[in-house]
Amino acid sequence: MKFNPRMLILAREAQGLTQQELAKATGLAQSTLSKAENGLRPLPEADVPQVAKVLKVTPELLTWQEEVYGFGSASFFHRKQQSLSQRTLRKIQARVNLLRMRLVRLSDGIAVDTSLTIPRIDIDEVETAAEAARRVRAAWRLPMGPVPNLVNIVEAAGGTVVLRDFETHRINAISVWHPGSGPLFVLNSGLSPERQRFVLAHEIGHMVMHEGEPPRDAAEKEADAFAEELLMPAAEIAKDLGGIDVRKAAALKPYWRVPMQSLIIRAEHLGIISQARSRSLHAYMNKAGYLTSEPAPLQREEPQVYREMLRIHIEEHDYSVRELAQAMGMTEDDLTDEIAPSSRRGLRLVRG
Repeated sequence: MKFNPRMLILAREAQGLTQQELAKATGLAQSTLSKAENGLRPLPEADVPQVAKVLKVTPELLTWQEEVYGFGSASFFHRKQQSLSQRTLRKIQARVNLLRMRLVRLSDGIAVDTSLTIPRIDIDEVETAAEAARRVRAAWRLPMGPVPNLVNIVEAAGGTVVLRDFETHRINAISVWHPGSGPLFVLNSGLSPERQRFVLAHEIGHMVMHEGEPPRDAAEKEADAFAEELLMPAAEIAKDLGGIDVRKAAALKPYWRVPMQSLIIRAEHLGIISQARSRSLHAYMNKAGYLTSEPAPLQREEPQVYREMLRIHIEEHDYSVRELAQAMGMTEDDLTDEIAPSSRRGLRLVRG
């Protein structure tokens, strides 16, 4: 297949390398790489294996023809962090793109039995993000009270959740949904278990209300409001939040399964405490170190679908690690790190 300059750029950026750094690591002239990336001249065939080795991909990956999505596209949501370097942003973007492409390849021949779906809701029609969240709770047939394992629910609705080290705390998650693949939620593995749940709910809000729509200034606030109502329904939590302080937030945390700070903010947004009281409690938590590490962390909700796809290929489709790594365009060592014991939730095989 024909060499694809975009895949060379993507693989280089996924390793956090500049053209100059890749040239030095491979012994190639930077002008050779520059011309290849600009589509003026393909990489010399003799040099492709060395370039691929340095980039920790297969030579075949450099011919893949998939579309590359950027942070600015309607399908790619993230919290804008102006203080992050372009190199860091490009590295995260590239790694998420490669993960998405690999998931598409893994999904060939496998169907996931999903009893739910992630709906699309026009927020302008329902008027508020909270109403959108209530409709999602109804569509998912969630019981009253706290949401149970949110990762399991998202994956039962056809989404895939993956934890990744973003090497920065300034980006919590990235979600993308493009034609030909299901919703993908990539969460920063550095998030605390309780913060992970709120961040995932925030990203679900983007998927439900903003996917495929032009960017809107209120999108982040709307996604936060969606997450609050999804995880802490006003009609049910209001009675618990009366007289809230840090101690009470700590007591409520194991039940509602959200950060203590989220409970305090929810009380403020519902008018149960004043903004001044909320700020005072925030300052107390900051002084106690609770904003970075809350007491009594929850058990982390672990994604299952991606690892189960890997297991099916190895154990049921009879792929060797080498063959599966080749199909996914990655090194055997990297794939070995990805493979884990089978999950409790099975997938239904589709043999073609």
